[in-house]
Amino acid sequence: MDIETAKKQKQEDKTFFGKNGSGNAQSLHRQAEAKLLAWAELQPMVDPKNIRLLVHELRMHQLELEVQNEELRRSQEDLTASKASYMDLYDFAPVGYFTVNKAGVILEANHTAASLLRVAPGTLVKQSIFWFIFPDDQDVYYHRHKASFATDEPQTCKLRLLRTDRQPFWARLESGPVRNDKHGSQVCRMVLVDIGDGVRLAAEKNNLEIQDRQLQKAESLGRMAGAIAHNFNNILTVVMGNLDLAITKVTRVSNTYQYLESAMKAAGRAADLSGSMLTYLGQTLDQHEPLDLSEICRTSLHKLLADIPKMVDVKVDFPFSGPIIKATAHHVSQVLRNLVTNSCEAFRDEKGSLHLTITTMNLADILVTQHFPLDWQPQDNLYACLEVTDTGCGIDENDLEKIFDPFFTQKFLGRGLGLPIVLGIVRAYYGAVTVTSKVGYGTVIRVFFPVFEGEISRPQDDGIKISEISEGGTVLIVDDDPTILEIAKNALISLGFTVLVAKDGFDAVEVFRQHQQFICCVLCDVVMPGMDGWETLSALRQLVPGIAVILSSSYDQYGIMVGDHSEWPQFFLDKPYNVSELHAAIKQALANNRKRDSSTVQINN
Repeated sequence: MDIETAKKQKQEDKTFFGKNGSGNAQSLHRQAEAKLLAWAELQPMVDPKNIRLLVHELRMHQLELEVQNEELRRSQEDLTASKASYMDLYDFAPVGYFTVNKAGVILEANHTAASLLRVAPGTLVKQSIFWFIFPDDQDVYYHRHKASFATDEPQTCKLRLLRTDRQPFWARLESGPVRNDKHGSQVCRMVLVDIGDGVRLAAEKNNLEIQDRQLQKAESLGRMAGAIAHNFNNILTVVMGNLDLAITKVTRVSNTYQYLESAMKAAGRAADLSGSMLTYLGQTLDQHEPLDLSEICRTSLHKLLADIPKMVDVKVDFPFSGPIIKATAHHVSQVLRNLVTNSCEAFRDEKGSLHLTITTMNLADILVTQHFPLDWQPQDNLYACLEVTDTGCGIDENDLEKIFDPFFTQKFLGRGLGLPIVLGIVRAYYGAVTVTSKVGYGTVIRVFFPVFEGEISRPQDDGIKISEISEGGTVLIVDDDPTILEIAKNALISLGFTVLVAKDGFDAVEVFRQHQQFICCVLCDVVMPGMDGWETLSALRQLVPGIAVILSSSYDQYGIMVGDHSEWPQFFLDKPYNVSELHAAIKQALANNRKRDSSTVQINN
């Protein structure tokens, strides 16, 4: 063999060993020797010079193969390290990875997927993925899984997965089919992402948006209710005043008296309706006193039992005494009556049960995420809970946020103020209401009042009695409504008073300045243009510090009788009022003035 032929053979061997370079240097050496011996047997008469050259070439070839084998070894180590790094990235990626077959059996899974499902790494393999899917969401996954294999297109779905403790969490699955070279069948690669935080944030955002809409609606309804009550009460003041005066002019046995008395009763019911609107707004100025909630509810329920349908089974679980709350008995009775009435109407002439309980609860035990009013800010740690549970028709979820709207009802016309009044009373007492209901299963309404933990004080007798106040004198009436001026003037004249009138605060100061030595009391409207009632009160007190003043209003009473004022009236008179209430207010204001305590305000109930 010549030199050229040896080089050609060398090149062929180099190519061969390059393709099969996984052997070690000794194996390559033996293969080279075998080739050399085989060639020598076929070429016995080779020139010694050529043999030396060939041996040299073979040695060079051997060294090159050894170098190549070393490079291959290093490449294998790098490949192993790279694969290990890849597996680390795969196993500990921020998302879970699955490989499943058409039957939903898990073939591969990384550590993150196992961690999300709270199982040991490696135990997911050969398990069905359906075992980890929330039952209600399995259809969602099944259709996406089937579509992935049928269309060869990626699929995405949001569903709930179950951890080993069977606690669900929200996840997003992104999947796509691939051809598995190892098994020769089609499989599905999936990415698992925990979106629980995102779902919670979205739910919180949605709840905040709902609360914002509800607060805006409540504010709008509040303005409307306040405006209606203001104008309505002014009109009722004139109506009731004229009816009251007319009744005094006729005999009790005449038909006219009966007509007037019937009209007065209807006007009184209209006044109660207007008052209910203000109660819905939480505008109640009744003087609160420590009360035993169980005792008040037990007494009130005894009066309600006759109105509860016979097919309703009533169960009562009230403590022997307590808890103590600071409220008025009338409002507590009104809350209980409206809740019981609402529950009884939910039975729709069918049999059912009504369960009433009273307990004491810590703030932490109250479901503060679903409460009314929505802007409730708890101020106490201990609350008295009045719970009314019925097995009636229940409330649709879409109606839950509407049940406290004035005049919203699913019953017959003419209803719709029961629950709004409950909410208004609770709002005035800084409490809350929670509602849990399911259509066809019934409703649970819980009313929470702050528990009164202070000492119960008893009122002291001041020694001044209204009966000791002498009749007669001059009264200044201040109001921007001429009809109210006229009716109040006629009423006071009929009671034996001398009356002066003023159309606004500026006119009142001028009239008072001219007749201050004769005026014993001032009846002043609060809401007036220019100078309002509070400013008029201050101006009159500068002229005569001890003058008795009655403030009167039918609009936003709660807002009017709070705040920082330099002067306070002796009495507050609600509109509408009749002649006897006006008379009692003047006598009470004069009695309060006798006490020399101009900071005392009493509310006409």
